[in-house]
Amino acid sequence: MSKIVVILDETPASQRLGVAMLRSIGEIVESVQFTTVAELPAVASAKAIYCPMTLDLPPTFEFWGQSIGRSCQEIDRLRDLAATTTGVEVGDGGNLWLPIIWTAQDSIYGEIIGTSGDDDYRQSIDLEASERQQLDRFSYQLLTQLTAPAATYLLQFSQAERGIIFDRLFPFPAIPALASIGVGQLDLFDCHWRCITGQSIDRQCVDKAELGSDILTKYLT
Repeated sequence: MSKIVVILDETPASQRLGVAMLRSIGEIVESVQFTTVAELPAVASAKAIYCPMTLDLPPTFEFWGQSIGRSCQEIDRLRDLAATTTGVEVGDGGNLWLPIIWTAQDSIYGEIIGTSGDDDYRQSIDLEASERQQLDRFSYQLLTQLTAPAATYLLQFSQAERGIIFDRLFPFPAIPALASIGVGQLDLFDCHWRCITGQSIDRQCVDKAELGSDILTKYLT
């Protein structure tokens, strides 16, 4: 297997995402490298699969996810695209997240994640059937328009009386995705790992045993 390079930034949140990814790939950890944005080479290696867990990547770093990463980074432009091509309302203040496991063969929509306190998230949040249909339809249209590569995405949004309000899109399982670990749902980090390495998605994916942050430190180079 090609070397997997997980890219983190310097924030505590990114470090938590790194630990979660390591849980999903720990059985073949010898082929995985953890690095920071500041330590990225000037030119991406053609022999590596890059797995950013941050949007803070240099625009000159060319890899498979460069285009979608830049689209998600430019929030105002992405909102304009969503508003003009789908008619959905856009704005700040999204407090709900729709997981989308996007593969070449299928798209799987996870249970909605919401907040349950400061920096705490929970799954599953229920929506009215009409709102859920609108949300799934919109997310499919948006990712199709962006020619999104296989990955696990989080679509951030809020609710209003007139329907959903799109906020932004993450091209990786961001912090709210931690709510998917150990709750009987699809582990979004495991799904992301499978997507970027071309593996099939098992809807009955079983959680892996939790690994400590000391393991992340060991493999952070």
